[in-house]
Amino acid sequence: GAAHLAEPGTRGPSAQHGVRPRARARHAHRRPHRSHCHGHCGHGHGSAGCERATGRSALRLGNIGLAAVKGPRRGQGKEAFNMAGYGLPNVHGGSPLQEMWRFLLGAGLVTCIGAQGILDLSSMAAQQAVTDFETRMGSCNVPVPQAFTCRTIPEWANFLEHITSNAKQGFPLDPVLFQMAEDILARWQDKPYPPQDFYRYLCSTEAQWPLPDRFCLFGFVGALVVRSRHLMELSDDSEVKKAAEMDFGYATTVLGKEGSVDFLDSSPWPVSILDAYINMNETKFMTYEMYRKQHPVRPPAVPPNSLHWQPPRQRPASRGGALPKSIHAAVLGTHATLSLEPVDMLRRFLQDIQLRAVFFGLEPRWCQILGMCDQGTTALSQLFKDAEKDPYAFSWATMVNRIAEIYEADANLNQAELLICTEPLAGCLMLRQVAETRGRKLPLLGYFGVALLNSCPPEDVRTFWQAFVGVWRRSPEGRPSAALAVNNLILSEQIYYQSGRRMPYVRAHGLYTGMSYAPLKLNEVLVWRAPLFMYSTTRCAIARFMQGMPEYPIWFRFMEEDESIQYSEVVKFKAVTLIPWDHALMTFYELYSARIPLLLPAAEWMYRFLYQRGQLSVGERMYQSIMPGHTPPHAEFADAEDFKEKSGPVDPKVGMSSVKAARGVAEDMLTRGLASPDLDTAKQYLKAALELVQDMRYFLTVAENKTHEDSYSSMGVIRRSSSSRADSDAERAADAQALADLSGHEDEGLEEAPSGDAAEKKPWHPYTPWQMSTRDSNDWTRMRKGGWWLRRGVRFDAMRYWYQFSDFARFPGLQYFANLPELICMAQSLDVQAAAAAMRRYNEETLVHSATFWASSLADLLAAA
Repeated sequence: GAAHLAEPGTRGPSAQHGVRPRARARHAHRRPHRSHCHGHCGHGHGSAGCERATGRSALRLGNIGLAAVKGPRRGQGKEAFNMAGYGLPNVHGGSPLQEMWRFLLGAGLVTCIGAQGILDLSSMAAQQAVTDFETRMGSCNVPVPQAFTCRTIPEWANFLEHITSNAKQGFPLDPVLFQMAEDILARWQDKPYPPQDFYRYLCSTEAQWPLPDRFCLFGFVGALVVRSRHLMELSDDSEVKKAAEMDFGYATTVLGKEGSVDFLDSSPWPVSILDAYINMNETKFMTYEMYRKQHPVRPPAVPPNSLHWQPPRQRPASRGGALPKSIHAAVLGTHATLSLEPVDMLRRFLQDIQLRAVFFGLEPRWCQILGMCDQGTTALSQLFKDAEKDPYAFSWATMVNRIAEIYEADANLNQAELLICTEPLAGCLMLRQVAETRGRKLPLLGYFGVALLNSCPPEDVRTFWQAFVGVWRRSPEGRPSAALAVNNLILSEQIYYQSGRRMPYVRAHGLYTGMSYAPLKLNEVLVWRAPLFMYSTTRCAIARFMQGMPEYPIWFRFMEEDESIQYSEVVKFKAVTLIPWDHALMTFYELYSARIPLLLPAAEWMYRFLYQRGQLSVGERMYQSIMPGHTPPHAEFADAEDFKEKSGPVDPKVGMSSVKAARGVAEDMLTRGLASPDLDTAKQYLKAALELVQDMRYFLTVAENKTHEDSYSSMGVIRRSSSSRADSDAERAADAQALADLSGHEDEGLEEAPSGDAAEKKPWHPYTPWQMSTRDSNDWTRMRKGGWWLRRGVRFDAMRYWYQFSDFARFPGLQYFANLPELICMAQSLDVQAAAAAMRRYNEETLVHSATFWASSLADLLAAA
């Protein structure tokens, strides 16, 4: 991938659809995750086969509580109470087998066992296609794999016919359908690994269809939704309501980690993972389609274009002298392409000034990858890494002292005339502080793409805000000392909400790639590597669809984890399919600037992808910190419904219950390991047990009410909860004075948020820019995050609202697919000339805007200096 670092350890099947050599892929994902098995498996090692511990007790963390929760209630479908003359099952507890399976799969505590054959896409032509040619989807009538329809298995075909008819009527109560769902679940409720065999078939040439036990994953999910839909409205009994909720929860669980085997939209089954999510904790059933129609997305309350950078209404006083012919800049940033963007734009559009930029904070490998060879000391990069590993050991004062030592030893730092900053801003403020104590006031040119307080020492948030306020002070002559912008609208609004200061949006372009669309491979679509579980399973699923279309004129070329494709090769593909994993990706801007047609998932998929790992939707309290003395603007639904999950420290009682649940699963893993037929399998089971024991360390921390201390799990260190204390009178007075000092000295092109009564009256967004994420996340909930935030209500509505501000939703010329058949059709029918032309026009329009910002901002800063 163009300029981004690959997530280590994640990879899909070893061969591509089409013959392509392997090289190395690079992706931007600043928080590398541990090695993952393909697709729906959680962390662990292995190849295609993923062995699970049995049971179904879910580890409910953060939003869902930390307790081990009983599996869905199960009934025989025979004992009943009166419901308009037909039966409702007697509800009873899940089996021990279900309990343990739910624990592992729900929590992601799984391991991948065995050395099964990984799907070789190039050899699939030799394998007999198992396609349902009677079921076709998409505008070009793509035949659907039998594993997605199950029509060749009579009992599943009958259920599919009935559930489809029921769905067309709006899912009314139906005793016959309900009984069918009951019979299915009674038969399959004790299946230990529901998605396992489906996944093995999907991504392995060894498994055959139908599966040996004739299980149908999507039909099983449909049965869970049908039964839940009936249970939630047939009785006011709390146990029945709980049974419905657990069925909905289990429906999402069996679709894999991060919904990685959720291809329901690419099947004829008329249910969606969103149908399950939005009915959790509810009393009246509603499909996602019903919800979407009854609760349409509110249009932007603040026009997105108003957040773009605008030239100041009044220019500073006369510069009083010529600008320098050359300038020496220190570029501080840990994200390579985000750091390269301002440097490249300045060099392109301020040609009268020679800019010498030395990069700090990057790894040396970026010299080879992007030619960013003019790098200063690596000591700053190492310091940021060390602080990320143990942030509480690196206070603001400690960091400043360490940076001062580095500053004194590196001439490229202590002789710099300009500081270009990307991330972390906290590090740039520290460096500026060091320079100021030595009598040098560095002009600051900032371009940001991650949370404002990223990498701030957690016990020094107040110190950060004090330094932040100082950035906005102007000289007595009214000249700025900083020019700051962001690369996405959501971040701009988050900063405004936090501080009342506007960092305007300036689009990224990625012109440093030198790419220009030249489609010589009009029969090939490149699928960009994504650090999501869904990437590998999508690869397998598309291969299965293509089995039924051996003469189809389009190939899908999936990038390998360790592959690097030259920019000159990327532009030759007909289009690029991109599955985004964050709200703003430099990869996206690079490809868009090259006018390469982009195929993106539709909004319903984006809700699941962007908010699972997206840095801007991480909910640590520190990231959501409000600048002392500042009153955020009023959001209509800021306090509505509050949040459905409980915020604050986890109850010690659920910590202990989780310890007990983990102990039971660990014992099962050890037993399986001792009984394993070979050493490799035994090691994998033992590794799973070890990880569970490691996770028990964190559960015990919760049980002992010691979350104020650092702990650890199988995912690594889990940081303590930040201490919270009341501000002293002196601190509040200092905050008020700081804001008073700032008043009247901010840049005219920047906006200050209203405060007090004015904040309550001025219309703003209906939701805060943090409302789509949990208000009290931490390392654990981020690493184990599922799709719980998709539940009906304010958070889901906020997510849908704020997606409108994503460039993925705003840029013209983008193509969206709702399912895999539509992607396959779109790859052939795409009008590349029309798409490229729309992108070209928008590129030209926005480039003028961006170039003006960079040139005028630097000129103003240099004049002030």
